[in-house]
Amino acid sequence: MSDIWKNLLTNISRFRKERSGVGAVEFALIAPVLILVYVGSLEISVAMAVNKKISRASSSIADLVTQQTTVDKKYLKTMVDVAESVIAPFSINGLKVVVTGINVDSSSNATVVWSWNENNGQPYAVGSAITIPDQLKIASTFLVRTEVKMNHELMLILPGLDGVDAKTLTMDKTYHLRQRIGDSVTCSNCGQSS
Repeated sequence: MSDIWKNLLTNISRFRKERSGVGAVEFALIAPVLILVYVGSLEISVAMAVNKKISRASSSIADLVTQQTTVDKKYLKTMVDVAESVIAPFSINGLKVVVTGINVDSSSNATVVWSWNENNGQPYAVGSAITIPDQLKIASTFLVRTEVKMNHELMLILPGLDGVDAKTLTMDKTYHLRQRIGDSVTCSNCGQSS
């Protein structure tokens, strides 16, 4: 019986001193963490690029609309194409575009003059109060506000899992810009107030 214990202790001692395979064990422990960090950083960088594209699409639409004195639904419908071309090459999923003409009266109260969305609808009631940033509440001015919203599908995290809400991020950007020509931008068929 003592030989069995002696052999067992010798084998345990030899096993503790053995160093071959340590790198493989360390790699097996660290590799999943490194892969997760890599995939996470890739997802974050792609999401940041998409977010920047959405912001650029919102500002481009506002820039194009404020260069006009009069727009209509047909002209505004082309703004969806503008947004899609700016956001390319990323996939457009659930793209929503809203363009609103806002009047800031002499008391610095902002109200909707006209509004339009990608379905040729009117998302805001004409004459309704609308919230704008305080620094834009300049009396007797006109603003165009653009809102671009879309869903961004994550590429690598949780692929193929149905019913997991973490796979989709909803991103939106709002941009305000003053008209460039004249005192306001009118929409001839957006249901604007008289």
